[in-house]
Amino acid sequence: MSSALPHPVSSPAPPPEPAWKEFARAPLVPIALAASVGLVLDRYGQPALGADLVAAVLALVLWVSTRTRKPLLAPVWLWISAGALAAAHHNAHRNGFADDDVGTFAPERPTPAKIRGTLDEEPARFRPPKPDPLFATPKVETTVTVLAVTAIETPQGWRPASGRARLTVEGRLDDLHHGDAVEVVGRLFAPSAPGNPGEMDYRSHLLDQRITAELRTKRSRDGITRLEEGWRTSVFGQLAVVRSWGTRSLQASLPEDGAGLAAALLLGDGTALDRDEWDSYVRTGVVHVLAISGQHLVVLAAFVWTLLKIAGIRRRDGAWVVAAVLIGYALLTGGRPSAMRAAVMVTVVCGGIVLRRPKMPANAFALGWLVVAGLNPADPFTAGCQLSFLSVFVLIWGVGRWLTPRPLTPLEALVEESRPLAEKIVRRLVRVVAGAYAISLILGVANAPLILAWQNLISPVGIVIGPPLVLLTSIALIAGFLLLLVSPLGTWATSPFTLVVWLCLAGCEKLVHAVEGVPGGWVYAPGPAWWWLVGFYLGVTGVVLFDGRWRGRCLLGLAVWVVLGLLATFDRPARDEMRVTFLAVGHGGCVVVETPDGRVLLYDTGTTTGPDVVRRVIAPYLWSRGITRVDEVFLSHADLDHFNGLPELLKRFPVGQVTLTPSFAEKPSPGVATTLGALDRHGVRQRVATAGDRYTAGEVTLEVLHPPPEGPAGNENARSLVLLVRHAGHTVLLTGDLEEAGQEMVVGVPVPPIDVLLAPHHGAVAANARRGGEGRYTPGPVAGWARPQLVVSCQAPRPTDHLTAAYGAAGGTVWDTATAGAVTVRSHPTGLVAETFRTGEVRVIRRGGR
Repeated sequence: MSSALPHPVSSPAPPPEPAWKEFARAPLVPIALAASVGLVLDRYGQPALGADLVAAVLALVLWVSTRTRKPLLAPVWLWISAGALAAAHHNAHRNGFADDDVGTFAPERPTPAKIRGTLDEEPARFRPPKPDPLFATPKVETTVTVLAVTAIETPQGWRPASGRARLTVEGRLDDLHHGDAVEVVGRLFAPSAPGNPGEMDYRSHLLDQRITAELRTKRSRDGITRLEEGWRTSVFGQLAVVRSWGTRSLQASLPEDGAGLAAALLLGDGTALDRDEWDSYVRTGVVHVLAISGQHLVVLAAFVWTLLKIAGIRRRDGAWVVAAVLIGYALLTGGRPSAMRAAVMVTVVCGGIVLRRPKMPANAFALGWLVVAGLNPADPFTAGCQLSFLSVFVLIWGVGRWLTPRPLTPLEALVEESRPLAEKIVRRLVRVVAGAYAISLILGVANAPLILAWQNLISPVGIVIGPPLVLLTSIALIAGFLLLLVSPLGTWATSPFTLVVWLCLAGCEKLVHAVEGVPGGWVYAPGPAWWWLVGFYLGVTGVVLFDGRWRGRCLLGLAVWVVLGLLATFDRPARDEMRVTFLAVGHGGCVVVETPDGRVLLYDTGTTTGPDVVRRVIAPYLWSRGITRVDEVFLSHADLDHFNGLPELLKRFPVGQVTLTPSFAEKPSPGVATTLGALDRHGVRQRVATAGDRYTAGEVTLEVLHPPPEGPAGNENARSLVLLVRHAGHTVLLTGDLEEAGQEMVVGVPVPPIDVLLAPHHGAVAANARRGGEGRYTPGPVAGWARPQLVVSCQAPRPTDHLTAAYGAAGGTVWDTATAGAVTVRSHPTGLVAETFRTGEVRVIRRGGR
């Protein structure tokens, strides 16, 4: 670290040249910039592949023809050609598939299939999460890998196929490796598009990996059969086996939790960590110390270089060894963009040592970017890649210059030499600590907007614990490498290193968990607009590259830009409509009501897949709407799939109040107890709603139609909270899982004409229709009573013929969230409009007709 070096004594030297001059001299920098522009244009403009290639070839021809006649213009054509080639590379990566690609065989709904192929990645074996009372069904251990498809069975027999499918197996596969040929019997389907605003585009995420289908099998032994061993002839297969051996060695030497952390730190294997452990490091802003990054490779390079120096290896020979070790380690740990970037940059430095040529960091930086984009042109659009390059840019050309101490004058040097040894040590230690925290602060501020955009998270506490965690993980990293090297010798050889690794990782765990509960240490928030993000990082670039007056101007402009961004965040314009959004959460429910006066109300927040629905769907939707607070949550009843997301919601949003049914707290369920405990810990007010209660939120009124203070008899579904939401003469009826005795009571209550109805019990037949003769359906009690114009069924994928039969007779239209995605209803004095997110349907709801 530059701040830890002794102050050099020399005569006053001219100040270093501005960083922009180094970038201006580096020939690969404009190539990398042009390639970046091409990637962005293809990603968001989506030109045809042919157009990209034609532009690349034409620009290349013009470059060749103008090199001698117009030397100043020639580089421009070369840059244009580089940009067009990058665009074509990205286009071909995401769109260039053969006619027999497995994606062409994958239907929207899971369908039985028998497929052969080769494992294209080492299977990732995820241990089951810890027991959680908020899961409706216990989660099992799973194995995930990628299958390079070679054939698929059709009614006419086996036929050749190609492409990649994501393979998920319920069970642990310890005897299959990268490169093995297998036959899989499972269910094939196309990756789903996002069903809600703000939700991650999972289909696009898989497409970035050239994966066009998903394949699931439930029985690991019967579902997968190895046809031929192939890992021994595959370089990546052999690396994967080495990584598996390393993970097993760590598990044999360390306690279970310590082994999981060590495997993530040393080998990039995070599968041994459960979601809660990983989230602790994410929330406190220090997950980078676990994810394989440039820090790990720099520590490894320094360690190897020191060993070679001690062994007396010549500098040039040592450079070869360091470069080979880093490239091998980057590939061993999965070839992540951050690791490949560091490996390329260090290899360039080593190459300069071998060739005795001067190194230009800007050129190495640009080469690292080009290599990462060349290996996978979609990687530059990932959070890890962007944060890695941003951090290195700020660290080398910003922090490295700003924190370099000035040379001492002769008088200052004399005073320094006269200090006692103890004082020198203390002053040196203070400089090291101050430098470490200065680096942590600068990188924390520079990375914060990008992290906020990707993770909706701000973690000021990460600046505080970052330096000690970097120290502890660096020591653990070196000790862990030594542990793996001597593990074949037995316990007697590994014990000292095991102790060091365990102490360092235990210290990391205690530090992270100690600060995780600090109020304000981490805050979830909506991400910034893309245009603001671009402006911010243009300002950061100016601050890093320029010196003197121009740097001051960039700093001032950056400060003004931040203030404008904050003002835009807090100055939310008033709305003149009510929005009711039925989120697509699978078999569960979450309805978001946004009132004209700015209040946000939620009706249920859960699903059968577990509380992770908040992270995946509910929170991203709220952030996409710029929502930072939930005023009230109504829980319809005490079934897990309607409330198990509430504890996670409380971690991400302040909640003003939670309204329960009279029998909610009486249900003897561990999930209910856990949720009520979470409400108490967060200090959230609770109230009970009964039939006849009436609440107002500005122009919106909510009338409780059910349940009464006691009863009715039966399960919780019969006592579901039924809310009638009114605004501007329009009505929305929310019914929870209302059925049986509850329905009999509710249909006796007079109601105005209902515009939009939440289908009771996720659209189940028994709650919405009656079975007639010859497999026909007739309207159930709710259908004949409410006669809604639009029915929204929050459900998992399944047929809805019975809903159409039950409600269509009265002129109602049925939309199910599994097909249509989120359904948003907007109430305005001029009318009521409903629209779907996934299918893009729009309908004006008029009473008495379509």
